[in-house]
Amino acid sequence: MRLFLSRALRTWAGVLALAVLLGVTGCGPGPTGSVSGKVSYLGNPVKGGNVIFSAQNGKKSVMAPIGEDGSYTVSDVPVGDVKIAVQTKALGVLAATAKISSIPANSPMRSGSKISPEEAARRFVQIPDNYEDTESSGLTYVVQKGSQEHNITLSGKLTPGGGKGGSGGGPKGGSGGGPPK
Repeated sequence: MRLFLSRALRTWAGVLALAVLLGVTGCGPGPTGSVSGKVSYLGNPVKGGNVIFSAQNGKKSVMAPIGEDGSYTVSDVPVGDVKIAVQTKALGVLAATAKISSIPANSPMRSGSKISPEEAARRFVQIPDNYEDTESSGLTYVVQKGSQEHNITLSGKLTPGGGKGGSGGGPKGGSGGGPPK
């Protein structure tokens, strides 16, 4: 009986040691950080939309809303190099519905959002198309473990015609904004 108990303890000790070793060497989700800051375009706050942080290895992306003062906080961002996107077009589409008075308040086109079309119209800030995607934005950051601050400053000219012809879409609408022609 004593030999059996000794073997069982050694086996459990081995399993426990393996579990600790795997946790220390990174077989699991890995360390993360929390990033807060403000988003601005040409010196003015971006008052709505979303910020996306995407790990360079493409394994994880996390998103956070942008507050009316341009502030954001994104949690559980993988530590290391990330690419960043700032998206405001969906807010612009919702804002456009505020201008269409024939859409009833209970229409599916006006529902499903946490803010009203009228508020979206007040908060929408158009930014250059390239910032909508992590691959074209040119925005990067190195996330450390724990909390940190990173302000996102956007610049550049807007594409004439509401996003046509730029990296956000073409003359048929789609992600470039506007209805198909």
